[in-house]
Amino acid sequence: MLPVKHVYVVPRWGGNSCSDWYPWLKVQLEEIAAEDNCRYVVSPLNMPAWDVPVIGNAVDYLAELLPAERILNEETYLVGHSVGCLAILHHLAEVAKQEPQARVGGVLCVAGWFLIDNPWQDILNWMDAPIDYEGARRLIPEDKLTVLLSDDDPYTTGYQQNQKLWLERMHASVNILPGRQHFSKSLDLDVRDAIRDLAGAFNGTAPVSVRAPRS
Repeated sequence: MLPVKHVYVVPRWGGNSCSDWYPWLKVQLEEIAAEDNCRYVVSPLNMPAWDVPVIGNAVDYLAELLPAERILNEETYLVGHSVGCLAILHHLAEVAKQEPQARVGGVLCVAGWFLIDNPWQDILNWMDAPIDYEGARRLIPEDKLTVLLSDDDPYTTGYQQNQKLWLERMHASVNILPGRQHFSKSLDLDVRDAIRDLAGAFNGTAPVSVRAPRS
């Protein structure tokens, strides 16, 4: 029986399960599964009140949808887009408090930020909220946290600083891709293949990445 890889996508600010590349990703991964010798089950999420995301609401929803004792395991892959990346980190940090032995298969953060240009109050709430980064890291296997950033993201022109923070805080593998803005197109092969790589099924040529050593 083929292994089942469960992929959950947490959307960007104001996004839903039908936004951007999420529907395309679901079709692509599920169609290419036989080539990867597995079965992908892809679930783009509809987060609560995501027009103005609130951390507490996001954490509560993910705790209900992805309980550690039943859902989080080595065949679970979490994909965040923009603020969805922070929602995942908050969720994993909370899980680490209750279920320190829990693990996921991998995490992909697309256009993930800790700092943005010209933040407004609702975004400052996310930027300023503390996260137990060490706790969140413990749930992610080494070499299984990938971040995709663009060198021309209109919301984070200082992408080098975000890269530095991903390296310092989460020891992530950070890939800087040229000209991708906020990764909001309706298809994205780099996102698809980054997930396949995390799942151990892709042998293509990956972008050059920068990684900080684990402490």
